[in-house]
Amino acid sequence: MSLHYRLLRAAACASLSLPILFAAGCSDAGTTTTSPNAVAMVKGNWQISSAANAAARFPVFSGEFTTQAGSITGILHTQSATACVAPTSAFDLTGSADDKNVVTLTGPVAGGTLTVTGTLAADGKSLTNATYNVVGGACAFTQPAQATVQDFQPITGNYTGNFADADGQVAQVSANFSQSTTPDANGNFTLAGTATVSNNPCFPTTVPVSNTQVTGGTFTFTYGAGGNSVTATGTFSADATTLTVTSWVSSGSCGADTGLRSTMTRATS
Repeated sequence: MSLHYRLLRAAACASLSLPILFAAGCSDAGTTTTSPNAVAMVKGNWQISSAANAAARFPVFSGEFTTQAGSITGILHTQSATACVAPTSAFDLTGSADDKNVVTLTGPVAGGTLTVTGTLAADGKSLTNATYNVVGGACAFTQPAQATVQDFQPITGNYTGNFADADGQVAQVSANFSQSTTPDANGNFTLAGTATVSNNPCFPTTVPVSNTQVTGGTFTFTYGAGGNSVTATGTFSADATTLTVTSWVSSGSCGADTGLRSTMTRATS
């Protein structure tokens, strides 16, 4: 850098106020300063998964993440019954995002150390170029696994869909759900609400929803009363506008039945 350029730059910087000075890249060392990270990992229900062989014994886990004062904390659990740790065994992750929005989270799992890393999206709801790895312990990986890391918005609102069985019997189910804002000790969320089943004598009135769980991109709920009930399980879209019921089972005085795949869609306001 020539003396003439340095003098001109110094004169320009001297004429700026302090906030503008740093925004313009003026500093004593003559280098451009980096703005602090402005993206926060959204608080809520997250899922981390991988189809890689290295993650076969730890393929998917979920729970809540919270960001406060730049520090990220999470309470999570596995979703797979064949994983190296039981779904009822919660574990903690902690970390932060650097000035390039690269998130690094670590925590103990089954005698080893789990590390998750990826670049936080501008909306704070997902990580791209994400990987996770477990070093040591019962869940140790042979190498880091490519991962999908996604926030799932709350299942809240009015949802409607058709439940059909193998005999072609169809019932329209409308449900009003409200997802809890805080999780349980393992990072699971719950649903409160009611359901209405049209043209079905087994459910002549609006019935309560019970035995619910939401974790990552999966859900389960039961609706029923008077000795009859239906339990539905499935997955849902990240924006929570569509619930995909992958299976349902009914029981009670009206008889047992099993259902086909169906979709429930949230009504738009």
